[in-house]
Amino acid sequence: MRQPTADTMASTAVLVGRYSSRSADPLHDRCNNRVPVNGGGAAIVLGRSDLFSVSPICPGLALCGALSIYTDKETVAALRPTCLINCAGELPDTPLPDTVHRYHKVPVADTVVTDLGPHMDTVTDLIHQEYISGGTTLIHCAAGVGRSAAFCIAYLIKYRGMTMNNAYRHVAKCRPCINPNTGFISQLIEFEGKFREE
Repeated sequence: MRQPTADTMASTAVLVGRYSSRSADPLHDRCNNRVPVNGGGAAIVLGRSDLFSVSPICPGLALCGALSIYTDKETVAALRPTCLINCAGELPDTPLPDTVHRYHKVPVADTVVTDLGPHMDTVTDLIHQEYISGGTTLIHCAAGVGRSAAFCIAYLIKYRGMTMNNAYRHVAKCRPCINPNTGFISQLIEFEGKFREE
């Protein structure tokens, strides 16, 4: 796992769009194949480094490191996740919050030669199925910097209609400490090609 920079560690506040996964807003129609990125609502400021926080990415999806489930209990309680995805092959199964009814482990390592490809459709489909059924997925790896961030970017590409560059920027805005390795970036570019209009 790559270490975050001193600037990232020193960040003390992150502005994140607050949303409800059960919003009555018609823009959040869970039956649509592609849904909006922004959830609306008031912005909140998290008073700790984003590395140790749970970072909402879009309606139905939040990203964090393994320990953040315990260090940011307030956000976990507010999100009421119904699905938890553990992308860290080296970590044991995650103890589940009471609200979680579905757990999925992706046994991958954070190396440039790790192939996320066989898991991208499975993970992104699971996140979206949970979303359209009214739930919220919390996805994590060891620090919420590489593997789980890459899967969030893949989700935005496939189901939110974003380019890889825009998806990366959006996830980085929500969680500035992300830093997927070059192998993951290459795979995301290839994944994007599957959904790019001719």
